[in-house]
Amino acid sequence: MGVSLRSYAYISASNCAEETRRPPYFGIGRRGLTKTAAAIVVIVIVIAAGAGIWYVTQTGVGPAPGAKLKDTIIIGTTDSVQTTIDPADAYDYFGINIIQNVGDGLVDYIPGTTQYAPALATSWSVSSDGLTWTFNLREGVRFPDGTPFNASVVKYSIDRQFAIDEPEGPFAGVGYDTIINRTVVTGPSQVQFVLNSPFSAFLALVAFTPMYPVNPNVASPSSIVNYTEGSVNVSNPNGLGPYMLTKWIRTAGKDVEMDLTANPYYWNASGGYPKTKNVIIKFYSDHTSLLLALKNGEIDVAYRQLEASDIISLQGNSNFRIWTGPGAFIQYLVFNTASPPFNNLLVRQALAAAVNRSLITQGVFQGQADPLYSMVPAGMFSHTDAFKDKYGEANITLAKQLLQQAGYSATNKLTFTLTYPTQHYSATDGIAAALEQAFEATGMVSVQLASQPWPNYKESTRADQLQAYIYGWYPDFVDPYDYLYPFLPADGVGFLHTHFIDSQINSWLQQVTGISDASQQAAIYTQLQTRLADQAPLVPLFQGTTIAVSNTKVSGIVLDATVIFRYYLIQVAA
Repeated sequence: MGVSLRSYAYISASNCAEETRRPPYFGIGRRGLTKTAAAIVVIVIVIAAGAGIWYVTQTGVGPAPGAKLKDTIIIGTTDSVQTTIDPADAYDYFGINIIQNVGDGLVDYIPGTTQYAPALATSWSVSSDGLTWTFNLREGVRFPDGTPFNASVVKYSIDRQFAIDEPEGPFAGVGYDTIINRTVVTGPSQVQFVLNSPFSAFLALVAFTPMYPVNPNVASPSSIVNYTEGSVNVSNPNGLGPYMLTKWIRTAGKDVEMDLTANPYYWNASGGYPKTKNVIIKFYSDHTSLLLALKNGEIDVAYRQLEASDIISLQGNSNFRIWTGPGAFIQYLVFNTASPPFNNLLVRQALAAAVNRSLITQGVFQGQADPLYSMVPAGMFSHTDAFKDKYGEANITLAKQLLQQAGYSATNKLTFTLTYPTQHYSATDGIAAALEQAFEATGMVSVQLASQPWPNYKESTRADQLQAYIYGWYPDFVDPYDYLYPFLPADGVGFLHTHFIDSQINSWLQQVTGISDASQQAAIYTQLQTRLADQAPLVPLFQGTTIAVSNTKVSGIVLDATVIFRYYLIQVAA
């Protein structure tokens, strides 16, 4: 079967993690990327010593110095808030992204990087045993209703997370409740987090929205703040970010419009943020409507999701600018190793050798995705092209040799079902067809394709009813551990049900959580990736990119590996 050249958006996953209730983490390795992919903009970042204020300037784009700027920018999207914008509940991309613009954490990232920067905390330290983290808080900060921000608010917010412990939310899903033992107020502007065990990348947790402080006058200590029609104040428990939510319209449960305006109490308002006073977010039903709105000038920026064909159609158009950045989303092939044929290592290795990623990245996504040769994405700390080093690419000769060793031939073909989900990821039918074409190019494989709606697909996975199947991953942290541990649980089950158990891999995963030295971590992660490629219970396929499109009057869009879309940096010339 040939591969369809239909165009697809690069990602449409509804959750940040593909399984909303995740195995708890007991530790994460060194945070961050050693470098980011090349971007259209050149970014210069400075942190003011002691103040924790960052500034972003750009060269080659944007309005001329002194140019008149609009006070409102309009952003269009086909995404939406899946549940709420309560940090105790929101575990979808768009809900989290709204929180990142109307709320703030103790720690943030320098835009354009994965380096930490002070935010609501001005400084921090960790005890010699790695168990106690102390944060000195910014003084004089208030919520829009005048409620002061202090150490008691931080403790209230974390204690609230423990009390609610929403099973489908990020606090339980990521495993905060297994990592943090307690929160201690040591002064009006100082708070400590005592951990159950050393956790070298604790700042990654602090920078994520579950640890954003909420307003005690809005957020009940034991229940989630839900959307309330006609009342944005009681729908939004946040309030320490660059923007305030001033309008939120939903019709029949679907988002129609959200309006944000500059928060005069924002701690970095004196630094010139947000760059644009007002943000209007308009929601569209599909990519066609979103593209039309951009072309007609109804919106200034289109973000999540134009399809690849839409983006290609705008290339070379002098009226628009395409912004790109590294993506954290990956997609991969899974084998159930508990039963034939994938309990045979030779079979798994043969298919890993036969995969032709260009059929996916070029044939399906038209260059809007990159081939991936490790479960750890390219550009990330410790990444290696382990699968390429082991098998090459579309190595039909090697695949045939391995299949022959496993007892298969042109007259005795390897036969199995490749199942993919519908209406959850983009392009899974095209991806499955590309894999079928690659495998059958050996002349020794016969693939039957099958699809299931996402809810059924997850149930079939849990019931061990699938042989080979496709999953995607959008991380909670941009960290190698988050791309390895969730897929390789010690019991071999987890959410993927591979039934793959490897004592050496388990040992390395346990070992790396207690190591703070970057070079030692890198050595272990390199061994992990090599071992995973050799055993091939999973086969990485591609890595997404992050894309936004704007008119040429827009500047300040920064797309990086944190996948935070920062409205407060964007400005538009009049």
